[in-house]
Amino acid sequence: MCMGGGDAPEPEESEAKLAMAETAATMYNRYHDVFVPLENMYIQEAVTSFDPGNYVSATGQAGSMAQSVYEPQIQQQQQQMLNRGIDPSSGAFQTNSAALNQGLARARGEIMADAGIGVTDRGFQKLGNVVRMGQGLLGEVTEGQIDVAQRQQQALESQAERDFTKSSSRQQALGTVAGMGASYGLNRGYG
Repeated sequence: MCMGGGDAPEPEESEAKLAMAETAATMYNRYHDVFVPLENMYIQEAVTSFDPGNYVSATGQAGSMAQSVYEPQIQQQQQQMLNRGIDPSSGAFQTNSAALNQGLARARGEIMADAGIGVTDRGFQKLGNVVRMGQGLLGEVTEGQIDVAQRQQQALESQAERDFTKSSSRQQALGTVAGMGASYGLNRGYG
């Protein structure tokens, strides 16, 4: 018996409230069954981002990329010097070859260092995303990963182009000096 006058019947749950509760329970269970394991996988990936193997893999791929951009150009430049009659044991050939190989070494070092820094940056970005997941703020977890690789390739190709342009200018200057020397020698022989 209630105070204040009689027995009041307990209010019945409306069908709409029951349906909403069922929907909420279904969504919670789905979240727990599907998304929690995915979040846990992402958290594990974020934590293991800093493993040494990731650095070795990224820098190795970057070094191979530099090699694949530079080596064909180096071979082409050396073949052009041979075709112009420059002796491979000459100082001009050796100097030009050394400059091209130094360009390759510099490019490899720069892109490999950049790749290592990129691994660290992506690892911290993933850890930040884990925090945002916990706060319910995460909308874009993996944005920009492809852009990073494309920017590295473009930077490498631009550097290679500058190196080979510089090398070609040096070869032309050597050819001009050799031509002037030959002309002077021929003119002196007839004079």
